Amino acid sequence: MLTPFVLLYVTLRARLDAVRDDDRGMTTEAMIITAILAGVALAVVGLIAAAITRKGNEIESDIDSALALL
Repeated sequence: MLTPFVLLYVTLRARLDAVRDDDRGMTTEAMIITAILAGVALAVVGLIAAAITRKGNEIESDIDSALALL
């Protein structure tokens, strides 16, 4: 009665061991895509930081002009 489960366990264990022993690493295509995505992420962070800085400077100049009216 347990024979199918034991057979399934042994088969899955052998496949898992085969995958763990695979030392091929990442392919060149995967590394290029990862590098491109990392570059895009850095560019987006830079754009967000620039927008926040610009908006902060606008708020500061609005405050300065409002204080000058007093």
